[in-house]
Amino acid sequence: MKTRMRRTWTTRTVYLGVLSMLAVGLLYPLGAVRAYAQLVQLPRVAVLDFENKSGFGGASIARAATDAVAGEYQKSRKFEVLARGEIEQQLKDLDLSTPLDKTGFLRLGRALQTESLITGEVNAVTFVGNPKQAQVVITVRVIDIASGEPINGAVATGFSNRRPGFTGDDDTLVQEAIRNAAFEAVRTINNYTIPEATILTTRAGKEVLLTRGIRGGLQPGMEMIVVRRGEEVGRIRVTQVSDSDAVGEIIDFGRGIQSEDRARAVFRVPSVEVKAGRVVTERPRQRGEGNKLLRALGPILIIGLIAFGVARGSSGGNTPVQTVLAEPSADGNFEPFVRVSWKTTLFAKSAPDTIQWQIYRSDFIGTDGNGNLQPVGVTPGNQNFFVDSTVPRNVSYASLPREGSEDLELEELEGAPGVAPGRSYTYQIALVYRETREAEGQSQIIYRLSDRVRSGQATVLLPVQLLTPVQRSEDVDPKDVRFSWLAAEGANAYRVEVSTDPTFNDRNRTFVSPEILSTAVGGSPVSTERINLETGLLNRLGLTGQRVTLYWRVGARNLGDNPGPMPGPGGLRYVWSRPFEFTTQELPPSP
Repeated sequence: MKTRMRRTWTTRTVYLGVLSMLAVGLLYPLGAVRAYAQLVQLPRVAVLDFENKSGFGGASIARAATDAVAGEYQKSRKFEVLARGEIEQQLKDLDLSTPLDKTGFLRLGRALQTESLITGEVNAVTFVGNPKQAQVVITVRVIDIASGEPINGAVATGFSNRRPGFTGDDDTLVQEAIRNAAFEAVRTINNYTIPEATILTTRAGKEVLLTRGIRGGLQPGMEMIVVRRGEEVGRIRVTQVSDSDAVGEIIDFGRGIQSEDRARAVFRVPSVEVKAGRVVTERPRQRGEGNKLLRALGPILIIGLIAFGVARGSSGGNTPVQTVLAEPSADGNFEPFVRVSWKTTLFAKSAPDTIQWQIYRSDFIGTDGNGNLQPVGVTPGNQNFFVDSTVPRNVSYASLPREGSEDLELEELEGAPGVAPGRSYTYQIALVYRETREAEGQSQIIYRLSDRVRSGQATVLLPVQLLTPVQRSEDVDPKDVRFSWLAAEGANAYRVEVSTDPTFNDRNRTFVSPEILSTAVGGSPVSTERINLETGLLNRLGLTGQRVTLYWRVGARNLGDNPGPMPGPGGLRYVWSRPFEFTTQELPPSP
C-alpha cells in the first residue's frame, strides 16, 4: 500500500512538472517580447527649432519645417524623437536660446542624453509653374554631441502638388511643399552611411593608419573627428586612400589619439543661396583639398621618403594608361559630378617612382610659366580615379621646366573651374614620374611627364524633376499611368523605372520602360505614352487589384557619351532622379 502511494505521488509530481514546463514554454515568449521591448531603446534625437531665412511667412514657416522634420523622423521608427516641451524646458534650465553654437550643442545634447541633435533652416520659398506650385528648399543638419559638428545632413527641395483651378491661399501650398521637402531630407539622411574607421596605429604622433579606405567612403581631404567613449579626443585629415585602408595626418592631437579610437567624418552640408530669383546649391570642398598635394609632396621631395630606382618598362614607351573612363553621375544629395577612372599599363605598374596623376579637361586649356598644360585636378600616384564636381578648386601640381628635367616645381592653381550641368567634356590623363639613369658610373635622377590618354565624352546632367504622378498620389489606376518630368539640359534619352522596392535594387520587382528619345530643351515637359503597370509589373508579382505603394524615377543620359553615366542597378547607364511614390487603386475582385 505504501509502495503504491509512493508511485502515485511520484507520477503526479512528474505530471505537474511536465505541465509547469509546458506552461513556461508557452508563456515565456510573451514575457520575452515584453522584456525585449523594454530593453531595446531606439537612438534619441532632438529636433530644434529651425530658422526661416526665406523672407516668407515668418516664424510659422520655421515651426512648420521643424514639426515636419520631427514627424518624418518619428515615422521612420528608427529613432525616439523627444517632445518639444522637453527640449524647451532643458533650454530654459541651461539658459540657452537657439540658434546654438558648438558649446550650446554639446551642453544641450548631454543634458538631453541624445546621440544627436537635428537643426536646420528654411532657405527659400518660391512659386513656380502654371498651375502655381510652391517650391520650398530646406537644409537639415545632424549634429554630433561628441564634437558639436555635423555628421550628416541634406539640402532638399519640396514642391506642392499640382492643382489645376486651385483658388486657395498660398499658405496651403507652402505647407504641403514643406512636408514634401522634409520627407526628402530625412530619407536622404537615413540613406547616407557616415564614413567611419578605427585607428589602427599612430606614426610618430603625426599620422594615423585607418582600417577603412575607398570602399568605406573615405576620401582625400576628408576631416574626421576622433572619438573615445563618446567624447572627442582629436582630429585628423585623410591624406592617402587605398581600397581598404587610409592614412590621415593629425591636425589636432587633443587629449591624445590612440589605437582603437574611432574616427568619424565631419559632414560638409551644401550651402544654399538665392541668386536672381534662382535657388543655387553649392557643395563645399573638404578643408585642405586645394593644397593637400603640396603638403603630401613637400616632405616626400625634401626628406626623400620615396624610394626610386625602377626605370620605364622594357617596351620603351611611356603610355601609362590603357583606357580612361569618364562617367557622369549624381551623389547622395543628387548633385552632379563626373568620375574619371583609368586602367594602368605595365609601364605604370612597374614604376614605383610615380609622383602624381594629372587630369586635364577639354574646356580648360591654360598653361603655366613652364609652358605646361594646367590640370583641373590631381591624384596621388597610387590612386586611379578622380571625381570632378561642380565646385571650383585649388590644385597643387608638379610642373616640369623641360622634358627630362632634373628639377620639379610645385605650382598652385587657384580656382580651377568645376563642371557645369548640361555641358559635355572629354578628359586626358598623364603621369608625372621619376626615373634614375646611370651614366659614367653615376646616378642621375630626372622627372618626366608621360603621354596623355584621352577619355570618351561625358555630359554633366542634373537629375530630372519629376511631375506626374505627383509625390504621394493615391488611387492611381495602374492600367493607365502616364509619367511626366522636366527635361535635363544636355540629355536626349530617358528611361522610367517603377518598383515596389524603394532602392530599385531588386530587379525582379522593378519595371523598366523602353528608352525614350527626346530633344526637349532643359526644363521642358517630357512624358511617356500610357503605361499599363498591371501587365508590366503587378501581374507577375501577384499584386493585381491590390492597393500597392510604388516608387518611380527617371534616368537621363546623352547618347553621345562613351561609355555613358555610371551604371546603376541592372547595369543601366543613366543619371537617376529622386524617386517619387504613389499608391494604386484597390479594385474589387472579378465577378
